[in-house]
Parts: sequence; structure tokens; C-alpha cells
Amino acid sequence: MSEARIVRRDEGVQGMDCVFKVTGDDTENRFDFMVAEVEYCSGPPLHTHETQDDSFYVLEGVLTVQAGDEVTELGPGDFVVVPPGMPHTFDNLKKDQPAVRAINLMTPGGFDHFMEDLARVEDPSTLDEQAQDKLHEEHGVRWVGPPLHERLGIG
Repeated sequence: MSEARIVRRDEGVQGMDCVFKVTGDDTENRFDFMVAEVEYCSGPPLHTHETQDDSFYVLEGVLTVQAGDEVTELGPGDFVVVPPGMPHTFDNLKKDQPAVRAINLMTPGGFDHFMEDLARVEDPSTLDEQAQDKLHEEHGVRWVGPPLHERLGIG
């Protein structure tokens, strides 16, 4: 990326529950920058990233985050960064609130390729161990537990 890049509010690449404003392909793999919209009880399984720091900055709503064994609520203006290898997940656990909006920064970039491969799977929750191992080998992401709403018995 040798030039400035402007991405307007209605531009970006659609992910599963986010819009990538830039991906590792745009930033010489330095980072991915996403705006996430987390609907009620829609968070991902507990997972790790082998090489990526996973950072969240909450714009609107309350985002519940698990990092390691700690579960905490983040509100607008709150920030968390999860280092590589630490199990983590996040979710919108407040039934009466709209989708939580948050910025998600992944460093280094390339997470969009994982999302692309995952989007090709009809129901990611049914992936067997061999398919999960393949995703981990290719993208460094490993599921290590259930989504937070399932763990807490919500929804």
C-alpha cells in the first residue's frame, strides 16, 4: 500500500457479520480493519489465533467478551486486545439491544481469507475435527469451545 486509501461508509467487502474496510491484501498483510455488527446471540465459538492479535473497539451497544477465563462487558469507547494463542470470543447477550457495532482490527492481516473459506461451508457448527484442523493449518484459527451464549445458557 504505497498510496492513501479512502473507503467510504457504504464501501468495503462484506464478511459474515462485518464489513472489511481493508484486508491484509490491501495493507501488505499488516492488518485487517473491519466494522462488525453483532446481533443477539450470534457470536463465534471460543477460538484462538495462532499469529494474530484480535482487537475490538466498541462503537455502540454492550459487547460481552471472553478472553482466557475472564468474561467482561464492554461499552461504547471500551477497547480490548487479545494476544495470539489466547482463547477468546465475543457476543451480544442483551436481548433488547440492537446489533452491537464495533471496530475489529486483526494484526497481521489475512483474516478475510479464513472468513471466505468458512463462508463456503453450509453450517460451520457441523465441521468435523478434520475440517477444523484444515482451517487451522491454512489460517491459524482453532475453535476450542462453544459460543459464549451457549456456554452461559443464554438464548
